[in-house]
Amino acid sequence: GNGNLSTAGSITSTSGGLFDTSDERLKDFQNDIEVDFEKLSKLPKKYFTWKDGDGKLQIGTSAQEVQKVYPEIVNEDENGTLSVSYNKLSIIALKAVDELYKKNQELEKRLERLEKLLA
Repeated sequence: GNGNLSTAGSITSTSGGLFDTSDERLKDFQNDIEVDFEKLSKLPKKYFTWKDGDGKLQIGTSAQEVQKVYPEIVNEDENGTLSVSYNKLSIIALKAVDELYKKNQELEKRLERLEKLLA
C-alpha cells in the first residue's frame, strides 16, 4: 500500500532486498548531481551505538550534517527526527567516484606525457 513504514528494529528481506522504483519512464531527469568534495569529505563517517539500543556497533553519518550539503536526501518526521536516505547517498558517492575516475585518467595522461618528455 501507500504510506510510510517506521521501525526501531531491523527490516530483513530473504527475497533479494529492498528496492526503490527507478524506471526512467517514470522520471523527468533534471541536472546532473554536483559533488562538493570538500563538503562531502567533512561528513562524519563514524561507528556509533544507538543511545536507546542494544549497544551493537553500527556505522553511519549525521543527518544534520548531510542536510547542510544534500537536504533533498534528508527527511524530517512529525517529531522533528531526521533520517538519511542512504540509498540516495550512495548515488552521490557513485557520482564522486565518476569524477575521481575522470581526474585520475587526466592525471595518468599528463604523467605519461611528462615521462615521454623526460625519456
